[in-house]
Amino acid sequence: MSNRQPPPATSSTFQITVTPLPPTTSPILPTKTITTTILGHVTTVIAQSFTDRVFITITQLSRFGVLYQASTSPSPSSHTDGSAAAPTTTAANLPPPLPTTIVTKLVGTEPTPGHVALYQLYVSQVASIVHHAMDANAGRSVVVSLALKASASADGVGKDRGRGGGQDWDDDEAGEMLMSSEDERQRFVEIMGLVQQCRVW
Repeated sequence: MSNRQPPPATSSTFQITVTPLPPTTSPILPTKTITTTILGHVTTVIAQSFTDRVFITITQLSRFGVLYQASTSPSPSSHTDGSAAAPTTTAANLPPPLPTTIVTKLVGTEPTPGHVALYQLYVSQVASIVHHAMDANAGRSVVVSLALKASASADGVGKDRGRGGGQDWDDDEAGEMLMSSEDERQRFVEIMGLVQQCRVW
C-alpha cells in the first residue's frame, strides 16, 4: 500500500469591485410634491413625469381618487381660444382649457352626479397647464387622480337634490351651481396654482 500524500490545499481569492453610481442632481422619475391648506383642508399635489405621460395627483383625502386621462391634440388655434375660460382665469393667470382636450374617466366615481362637470373642469385645466408649458409636439397625455373634500356648496346641492321640497336640478345645473360657488372658485384657483408650482414636465 502506498502512502500517497494529499495534494497541498490551494486557496482562491474572489475579488468584488463595487463601482458607485455617479451622483445625479435629478431623480430617475422627476417628481414634485406640494402640501398646503386650502379652505381649512390639507391639500396635496404630486406631479410625476413619465416618458409617455404626466401623472398628477390632487388630494384632500390622503388617498387616490377618481382617475382620469386627458388627451390633447395639437392645434394652432388652441392656445389662443379663450371661449372655454375657467373661473377667475385672469386673476389666477391660468391658460384656458384647450378645446381639443378629450377627458376620459379611467376608474372611480365622483361624490355626486353634480361633481362630474366640476371634476372634468379640473382635469381639463390641469391638462391645459401642462400642455401650455411643454413642447407642442410632445404629445404626452395627462393622467389626473382627483379626490376633493365635499364643500359647503356641494352639501347644499346634495341636500336639495336628495330631499323633497328642495330645488330639483338636473346634473348639468348642479354642476353649474357648484362651479359658480365662491368657495369652489377659490379652491379651484388655489389648486391650479399648486399644479403650476409642481412643474416637472
